[in-house]
Amino acid sequence: MPPSKARRSGGDRALGLLARGSAVTILGLLVALLATLVTAGAPAAARFGASFLTETEWRPNTLERPRLDARGEVVITGGEVEIEEVPPRFGALPAIWGTAVSSGIALLIAVPLSLGAALFVVRIAPRLRVAGPLSFMIEFLAAIPSIAYGFWGLAVLTPWLQTVAYPAMERLAGGTWVAGWVFRTRLADGTEIPVGLTGKDMLCGGLVLAIMVIPIVTAVARDVLRSVPRGQLEGTLALGATWWQSSWGMMRYARAGLFGAVMLGLARAAGETMAVTMVIGNNMQVAASPLAPAQTMASLLANEFKEASDQLHQSALLLVALILLVMSLALNVTARSLVVGGSSRTAAAH
Repeated sequence: MPPSKARRSGGDRALGLLARGSAVTILGLLVALLATLVTAGAPAAARFGASFLTETEWRPNTLERPRLDARGEVVITGGEVEIEEVPPRFGALPAIWGTAVSSGIALLIAVPLSLGAALFVVRIAPRLRVAGPLSFMIEFLAAIPSIAYGFWGLAVLTPWLQTVAYPAMERLAGGTWVAGWVFRTRLADGTEIPVGLTGKDMLCGGLVLAIMVIPIVTAVARDVLRSVPRGQLEGTLALGATWWQSSWGMMRYARAGLFGAVMLGLARAAGETMAVTMVIGNNMQVAASPLAPAQTMASLLANEFKEASDQLHQSALLLVALILLVMSLALNVTARSLVVGGSSRTAAAH
């Protein structure tokens, strides 16, 4: 219980002011960052409007092409073809698509493995006396720099996918519809071409992200499962439930917190930059095949911001950064509220 105002010393008041000032400073930094990105991205937003989110073309340079008349024929004046300049065009849909697909692949792989690992650490590992070492390894994996995962993906995973996994997948798929979907991609004009199968694609990016996300989701899910009241577990066992039934009941009881753990993993995957940039292929296209090279919002910023000399190009990139920040902020706030709410619920039941 905090001391009354009459009993507070000068040190208490100073510490209170310092704590409040720190909280306000952190909030102010976030507001300043949002305001900066909104201001910087405003020219691109005003120029392209909602089409910025739906347009598939990302072209920073002015394009010169023959001028066409109303009938679609080339205009020739004085024996020379008239040339028109097409201004730069920016559409963020390919980057949004690449972010969504690579993050989705990562979650499809990471979520079942993470929940299984968390359940093992909470229910089985203590009896084997390995809960401590396993928890340490999980936290150690979460602390590894992302660039290390990226180099591993580039040096090991990409060549293996290109020379071993993809040829085997192509032989197994044969002439089925799966082969047509996975090993071919459709261009903007509707033309279908074979996927390059370089190993640098959305699947490779998703696999690297999955490895990075697993320890984070596992650590949070482990803490959520540990907060489930022991009476809840013992009650189900007393009613004759099997080990699997009691574990399922445990996960159902903590489902809000577990969903929050998954959301935290999604936020981590969507915002990852360097590791994905190294293995995803960095090609601005919307392709249905997971084996096609792509670009994420984070990798787009990493690849182009340094070379963006045009003001409109910079504004478009900062607008992408704003979209990524708002998305990550929404995911993190939702995840934290679910995790804290789930933990509070289980604590109240103790």
